[in-house]
Amino acid sequence: MGDSEQRHRLVVYGAGAVGKTCIIQRFLKKTFTDHYKQTVEDLHCRDYNINGVSLKVDILDTAGTMSFPAMRRLSIATGHGFLIIFSIDSSGSFEEAKQIWEQIKELRSNYQDLPCVIVGNKCDLETKREVQYEDAQDWARSEGMESAYMETSAKLDRGISDIFQKLLEQAKIPEIRKLEPILKRRLSANSANLS
Repeated sequence: MGDSEQRHRLVVYGAGAVGKTCIIQRFLKKTFTDHYKQTVEDLHCRDYNINGVSLKVDILDTAGTMSFPAMRRLSIATGHGFLIIFSIDSSGSFEEAKQIWEQIKELRSNYQDLPCVIVGNKCDLETKREVQYEDAQDWARSEGMESAYMETSAKLDRGISDIFQKLLEQAKIPEIRKLEPILKRRLSANSANLS
């Protein structure tokens, strides 16, 4: 890899069926499916050229089970940023999100410097809510991430771009921060489409 090329890895964690793949697909391809297919591990690569700097962004969609603990440790060790997703209609998935965060803290001494967003997905299922917004916000605040918690719905395309905007705000990598105008244009286009 040359001096003008950089690779950054965003790792997406969460229990099975919380919507990790749906969030990624909604963001990258503007698509959604209700069909659930268990993910073992998928890597989505995107290339950007910003002022002559080649920036490669890898989004790693991880398995929703602990069947592969060595893979999880490796992805934590090699990640530059993290998305930890749970479903608001599953208190068990919220507990798993907390466990994932504890693993990141154990394996990465610089965890406080890494971009990380906690996502309560499926806010379209409000009537089935098991995890209260305030409880998730309080937990994030207790972990020093009060501004990094948000709720989304991949199904309704609600808050999806905001996740990635939040990650950009946390990133201390100049090349990634230069992507912010691109994302803002995308956010504006999404708002116009919703009107």
